[in-house]
Amino acid sequence: MRVFFSTDSLPPRDRVRFWCEFFAQLAHHFTPGEVQDGDTFQAVASGQAARGFALLEIQSGLESIRRTAADVARDKTKAFFVRRFRRAAIWKVAPGGAPLDLVFEPGDFCTSSSEWQFEEKSNGASFILLVIPHAALSAVLTTGRLARPFRLPASSPLGSLLSAAIDAANAQVPLLPDELGEGVLFNLCGLVALACAAADEDAERAQDSARAAQLKAVKRHIELNLADPGLSPSGVASAVGVSVRQLHRLFEGTGGSFSRYVLRQRLLRCRDAVAGATGTGRSVVDIAFGWGFNSMATFYRAFANEFGAAPVAFREALHGEGG
Repeated sequence: MRVFFSTDSLPPRDRVRFWCEFFAQLAHHFTPGEVQDGDTFQAVASGQAARGFALLEIQSGLESIRRTAADVARDKTKAFFVRRFRRAAIWKVAPGGAPLDLVFEPGDFCTSSSEWQFEEKSNGASFILLVIPHAALSAVLTTGRLARPFRLPASSPLGSLLSAAIDAANAQVPLLPDELGEGVLFNLCGLVALACAAADEDAERAQDSARAAQLKAVKRHIELNLADPGLSPSGVASAVGVSVRQLHRLFEGTGGSFSRYVLRQRLLRCRDAVAGATGTGRSVVDIAFGWGFNSMATFYRAFANEFGAAPVAFREALHGEGG
């Protein structure tokens, strides 16, 4: 089915409202930002729609929109959306409560779902929109759903493939019967799913790299401040710029904990001092307090559990003393 809509023939006071209503019919509801001059506002959509699929060219004078919880609730059907931006745009979204900012350059793709709220800012909206029924894409996604919106750069191999496929569909679908046009749009789902999988892997790699860098910074700070008995999760988190919750998650990823890591590092330093030549002239109490322990009972118990002997016995066994 051929689709065309323009606000040009509408009274200025009705243009934004009718544009929102039209877009909601083929895609999703949204709340428009402030329009400076209703007399000059324009919006145009053209393309094809068939059984929940749609491939549309979108032009709109709206520079900001929001998709609110109320907008999400108003949608009667679930769908996925693939936008190829012709102009730069910024998205702010918080899937699962985690804030996410996406910056799109001309040609970049955004894949999103009707389940999410978001804010978009641009110098007037201009994009190609592919609407995919939820059941069609979820069937070929690895997990059946999207965890978050994805940015697929235009310069990436899959971005180039998806651009070529959408351009071909945009040109050829209007020449086909509706049922064949629907088949063409359905076949785009596999390529979109591949793009989502690639973006998911890239995001995971980036997250792993960021976590590794954060953990390295945390351990370095601990190393430099190990002798401080006041070393704490909140102090370390503040020093390296992460939250206390993030700090604990970093250590959970290693199978341990912050407190266990700090304790072991202190015990290793104490062991080296007890066993080394420089440690023989120092008392065990001096060594323990020098590496941040503030309880000898805690120190003796932890040392014996870690190394199988009390500090003095450990030293004597190592140097062959005591008979």
